[in-house]
Amino acid sequence: MTPIVLICAALVLSDGDSGRCVTEDGERHRIRLAGIDAGEAAPFTRCRNQPTIWACTTGRATANAARDRARQLAIYGARCTITDTDRYQRNVAVCTISGRDLGATLVSEGLAISETNYGDPYRGQENDARRNKKGVWQ
Repeated sequence: MTPIVLICAALVLSDGDSGRCVTEDGERHRIRLAGIDAGEAAPFTRCRNQPTIWACTTGRATANAARDRARQLAIYGARCTITDTDRYQRNVAVCTISGRDLGATLVSEGLAISETNYGDPYRGQENDARRNKKGVWQ
């Protein structure tokens, strides 16, 4: 199967791991970054249903910082390769900016964690962030 790649003129993130890809022709695609979990930013919809998960407890401390950093990095768009669709019908994607993996960057800066339910792809970056006391690991 050939992967689907979205070229996002804008990648507008509502929190550190999800948002919308807006293409040059104005199409909007809901995106969930593959392999990471970032803290929930307001309005905390997910936290009403799952209040004890990492994103609603420890992760909340860096939720706004993760969202702001992701927005800063993606201000001029991104290239998102769709790997799956989640239960909310969002495109699960690995998004890169100038060849740099956005998920890996957020995890390495301690603003998100490697998602163990999805293969734990950023374990090395998370371990480095913990060891260097970055972001949520301070």
